[in-house]
Amino acid sequence: MAKKNVIFLIFLFISLILYFGNYQQRVVKASFLSKTIFFPFISSINRINDLFELRNDYEDLVLEMGDTSLWVHQLEKQITELQTPPLDEQLTTDYEFLAADVIAYRGDFEEKIMILNKGSRDGVKVDHPVICHRGIAGKILMTSYNYSVLVPYSHSTFKLGVMLKKNSLQGLLQSDIYGNTFMTLLPLGSKINIGDKVITSSMSTIFPEGFSVGRVVRLQEATDKINMKAKIEGFVEPTSLKYVYILLYEKDRGYEQELD
Repeated sequence: MAKKNVIFLIFLFISLILYFGNYQQRVVKASFLSKTIFFPFISSINRINDLFELRNDYEDLVLEMGDTSLWVHQLEKQITELQTPPLDEQLTTDYEFLAADVIAYRGDFEEKIMILNKGSRDGVKVDHPVICHRGIAGKILMTSYNYSVLVPYSHSTFKLGVMLKKNSLQGLLQSDIYGNTFMTLLPLGSKINIGDKVITSSMSTIFPEGFSVGRVVRLQEATDKINMKAKIEGFVEPTSLKYVYILLYEKDRGYEQELD
């Protein structure tokens, strides 16, 4: 009780000091008290005000960053579209095609398949070849009315007839479960070198001839000791694609009926 009375008397004394005198004298006394007795209190209030101002500035900056992020996203999208090379002239003149978005993935690690937003209602069929602007991507594995499944060339179930561009040396493109892609069934001593370009073959039952596949990066002897194989680095990383082109192409197999 005595402590509360002392505090009361102190504040009463200070009030009386501030009360007496003219306006100018009161301002001088108040300024003196704010720099001495009330300094810790005044300093705390000023710091709280500064913190509120900083919080408001932070919220404004967050909004500005959101706007900037959206602007940067739109700018990056426009740059990507400008940098994307046009489709192969052969594609646009000789083959009908559909542009499709990759909307989902299924599977684990290197055995992923891709879901496209085009299906049988758009004319997509099983085994239709799929490419992007740099080369082959894979083929259509199955379709539904609105969607289709793309199996990429790096999948272990995918096989494709390919050849060297320089001399038409024929081989079979296939990949292992780790995503390593090889051109196989090459006779020992074949004229093939690191850096050679690989394209789709006229022997392929899926793709037309001449579409880019990749380049030879390593040569090695096959386990059968009769053939050799070449490791291929594809021009396309299928699992990084956001959109692809489905060729509405089916190879003419009329010779099969005639020869049967």
